[in-house]
Amino acid sequence: MKNRHLTAGFFLALTTSFAQAGDVPEQSFKVIGTWGNASMYNDYEAPLWNEAIPQASGGKITADMQAINDLGLSGSEAIKLLSTGAYDAGFALYSYIVSGDPIFEGFDLALVSRSAEDQRKVVKAHSPVIEKAMEDVHRLKLVTNYPFPLPVIACRDEFKSLADLKGRKIRVFATTQGDMVEGLGAVSVSIPLAEVPTSLQRGVVDCAMASAIAMYNAKWFDVVNYLYEMPIGGAMGFLGMTKSRWDQLDGETQKLLDEQARLFSEKTWAATHSDEQQGIACLTGERLDGPECQHGEAAKMTLVRTSPEDAELRQGVLNDFVLKRFAERCGPECTAAWNQTAGAAVNVTIPQ
Repeated sequence: MKNRHLTAGFFLALTTSFAQAGDVPEQSFKVIGTWGNASMYNDYEAPLWNEAIPQASGGKITADMQAINDLGLSGSEAIKLLSTGAYDAGFALYSYIVSGDPIFEGFDLALVSRSAEDQRKVVKAHSPVIEKAMEDVHRLKLVTNYPFPLPVIACRDEFKSLADLKGRKIRVFATTQGDMVEGLGAVSVSIPLAEVPTSLQRGVVDCAMASAIAMYNAKWFDVVNYLYEMPIGGAMGFLGMTKSRWDQLDGETQKLLDEQARLFSEKTWAATHSDEQQGIACLTGERLDGPECQHGEAAKMTLVRTSPEDAELRQGVLNDFVLKRFAERCGPECTAAWNQTAGAAVNVTIPQ
């Protein structure tokens, strides 16, 4: 009986897929992705456009997809490539588009999301605000949001608590992270991801932020020795499409793209928690609540545990630096919208 139901379900899905594909016209999209040497691009972004969407459309929708680094670019240029129509659709990190538009910091404020679960609550609540801003500011249709693994801090030299980071030079990749670092009494330094290992080795920076799994894949463990266990914020990405191109699409194509983007987003959320666990396991050999390293031999970095003293320091930095500075950049209306959505979802309020 169970197999018969599964078989019936399979054929129903197959029939629905073919029916949907039959209603979709042939068309092609020019798509920009994030970094071609990273797992997010290879495991999720590229397969969405090169496999999932073509298959769901019966081969009628195809894509010419390029990674941002293959163009010799760093990532911040993606939003201009999309808003000017140079590409029809594309992926980017919100942290790379906040310059001049602080409203887009709302998903990733440092020290607000301390787990993937927190991050998802923030994104679900705050998405309507960001979707409207994406259209108003960049003339883009926000197709979906998706998470990169949450960033953590790693340092070359020993530290036993967040207070020990005072005076150190720390690589950041977002304005809000810079606020946090300065709140800790440290110095924020902006360096492209590919240059971080060399910069750590040469003493240009003492510590750096990235996801733990990205650190492992890039072999940061050759130059850093200490890893702080708690994520320091979010790292959300988005898939957007030029609004004029989206509005020209027929309803069936919009429906198909929406559904495939939703499935893509669910896959990335499911992977985020696993990547957090694996990053720590692979860098330190220690297991928190997941399996041992499944990506190769575990490195031997020291895992720095959080403490009650750290919790008190984090709260002070969050209130006095991260939230206060975000409110100053974003203004009263933006701050109120954040409080009513993202803040309410995780019980964080920016004083007004």
